[in-house]
Amino acid sequence: MRILIVTQYFYPEQFQINEVASALVDRGHSVTVLTGLPNYPKGDIYDGYEKAYRKDDEYNGVRVVRCKLHPRKNGPIHLILNYLSFCGNAARALKRLKEEYDIVFAYQLSPVLSARPAVIYAKRHKLPLFLYCLDIWPESAQAQIKNTSSLPYKMVAQISKKIYSACDHIAVTSRPFMDYLHQKNGIEPSRMSYIPQHSDKTYLDTDFSKAKEEKVHFMYAGNMGKGQVLEVIVNAVALLAKRDDFTVHFVGDGSKREELEGLVSTLGLKDRIVFHGNQKREDMPRYYKMADALLLTLRGNNAVGDTMPGKLQAYMSTGKPILAAINGAAAEVITESDCGACVRAGDSEGLAKLMEHFIEHREEYTDCGARGREYFAKNFTLDIHIKQIEERLERTINEYKHSI
Repeated sequence: MRILIVTQYFYPEQFQINEVASALVDRGHSVTVLTGLPNYPKGDIYDGYEKAYRKDDEYNGVRVVRCKLHPRKNGPIHLILNYLSFCGNAARALKRLKEEYDIVFAYQLSPVLSARPAVIYAKRHKLPLFLYCLDIWPESAQAQIKNTSSLPYKMVAQISKKIYSACDHIAVTSRPFMDYLHQKNGIEPSRMSYIPQHSDKTYLDTDFSKAKEEKVHFMYAGNMGKGQVLEVIVNAVALLAKRDDFTVHFVGDGSKREELEGLVSTLGLKDRIVFHGNQKREDMPRYYKMADALLLTLRGNNAVGDTMPGKLQAYMSTGKPILAAINGAAAEVITESDCGACVRAGDSEGLAKLMEHFIEHREEYTDCGARGREYFAKNFTLDIHIKQIEERLERTINEYKHSI
């Protein structure tokens, strides 16, 4: 297949589309990526890429075509300009492409507007459009637009529906997304499929076992932002503050870290909760080895909270039990795989009870890690993911040909 991928983010920015595009090339396909100048997450254009839009690049056999965009920097105005500049400049950059393609592949993170150039190109060249949806809209817009009756929200909703409706097929990363897209945007179930994200399988072959000690070590690893509602973990620890036989480790960084540290100090939990800061990937194994169980939380006040965060797959690959306060697809996977236990999102009291039960009955969780790894190996490796993507692309092409 000759595949044109449209994505606002690509190497050297760290997103899974890097591995997906490379793997498609390895499987014999011709892949071109249209993307912007790399500036995520720091906000400034990466050194050496300021004029990268003038000349095509190459990454692991993937042809990379870049367009100008306004850097994210700090503040909502810059972020909005970043989104709008990619949408406009990518559409113009696509005119430079003289090759013929079999399908357009839109890799849709936030905002949904980033997929509009793919819609324009597919329509103009009469090509099938496949969209891989990692974030549902207009639901995600509610983080910034609280009033769903307002004109801005209605405009976002209209744009979202128009983009999704233009797709020949949409693959979602979480099953609940299909219900949302059907109910909110009118996308027929027959035009959607579930293809979960992949995760690095390196940890599957790493021994993270540890000698049992009296004190239990829980760990949360990853982004510490608003969506992770990590105050749920802090509040759970506060409910267990009389116990001295456990410690919670936060490994990572994010916009809410300083606020969380303040909350920990206010509640007098510095002897129960330790912040280790952001760590290099190569240093993470020693933290996973230290942990007896891994903690996972996500907001549950809207449909976005029904997603399955990539962190869950990474956790499963370590072979550690998982205790979570989460809804939707993640809760379904934890229950289906029997790799741990979970309560509803936001339930600090329920999470505290899970943690206490683990402390007092660790033997009941002995096989959870192995079950998690087994489930991961059957569902979340890159090989499995690429096979699903490849089959879906081929099927979308064939269905499109038969429809015209």
